[in-house]
Amino acid sequence: MKYLNCAVMTALKAIAVASLCGMSLLTVIDAAGRYLLNRPIIGSVELVELMMIAVIFSSIPLMTRARGHITVDGFSHLFSARAVRLQDRFGALIATAVSGFLAWVTWAKAESTAEYGDITAMLGIPLAPFVYFMAVMLALDAVCQAANFFHAGPATGSHTP
Repeated sequence: MKYLNCAVMTALKAIAVASLCGMSLLTVIDAAGRYLLNRPIIGSVELVELMMIAVIFSSIPLMTRARGHITVDGFSHLFSARAVRLQDRFGALIATAVSGFLAWVTWAKAESTAEYGDITAMLGIPLAPFVYFMAVMLALDAVCQAANFFHAGPATGSHTP
């Protein structure tokens, strides 16, 4: 199981890094082509938007697994360690439910997108695979949130000095 977790997290990091580098490279080449050669890249905005989907949605489960989401712990020093653990578990339970619900709704949207054959305006790239990717990443986030529920520990920033 540890190997699977490591492989999935490595794949997600590779997707995020490759997409971010692709966005940067495409933007530089498009800007240079547009202003120096008067030849912009057709559909570059669409490609950047699709790569943004990959960066954002692959990063969500990565941050959840690393417990790297923003937390506010202004009052945690007033509570016992047990109460803080219960609060973390309750938060993970709510986040699991929300991510699962979002995955379900997004999967339904992906099915309708595939059914209607939605494509991008300039390049005609089918949108359904990207919406399915979003749904799968949200489902993976729900799994990571559930893992945080069962292995509750303080979030990265919620330790007291």
